[in-house]
Amino acid sequence: MRHRTAVVRAACLAATVLTTAALSACGSSEPAAPREDRAAPQPFGSPTTVSEDVRITAAAEGFMKAWMLDPADVKAMCEHETKAARPNFGDDGGTVDGCIAARKSLTERTPEPGAAPLRFTIDHIQDVKASRKHPAGKGVLATGQRDGGKPFRYALRLILEDGQWRVEQDENVRSRYNHTADPVADVLWSMG
Repeated sequence: MRHRTAVVRAACLAATVLTTAALSACGSSEPAAPREDRAAPQPFGSPTTVSEDVRITAAAEGFMKAWMLDPADVKAMCEHETKAARPNFGDDGGTVDGCIAARKSLTERTPEPGAAPLRFTIDHIQDVKASRKHPAGKGVLATGQRDGGKPFRYALRLILEDGQWRVEQDENVRSRYNHTADPVADVLWSMG
C-alpha cells in the first residue's frame, strides 16, 4: 500500500510541475494588446445623465443668481434665457443686447443694507411635457433664501438651445403649493 501511495503522490507532483511549466510557457511579461473589436469597459451608471444634471443645475442657478442680485446681472440673466423667453423676442428675435436694454430697470435696484447673502438650491430635476406656450424640456425647483429669511421657490423650465441649457419659463411657486415639496410639473403646466 505504501508503494501505491508513493506512486500517486509522484504522479500528482509530476502533474503539478507539468501544469505549472505549461502555464509559464504560455504566459508573457508583455501586457496584452487591446483588441479593436472589443468595447472599452464602461463605468456603472449613466455618466451622460450625471453631466446633463450638472449642466442643468448650473444653468438654473446662474439664471437665478443673475436675476436676484441687487442690482441684477442683466447680461448674465439674458444669456441664461432662451431667445423666446427674452422680453425683446418680438422686436429683434431675442438678441442678448436687446434683452439687456429691455431689462435696464433691473440694473437700477439697490441692495438692501446689511442683507445676508442670497443662496439657491436647485433640485427636483425632471422631464416636463410641452405646455400650450413652451416646448418639452427639463424642469427644476429653485429655492432661494437669505439667513433668517423665509425661503421662496421658483419652478424653471429649461431647454437645449445652441447646445446650452437655457431657461424657457420661470414661475413663482405660490403659497398654494406649500403642501408639496415637488410642485415643478404642475406649476409649469398650469402657468404655461
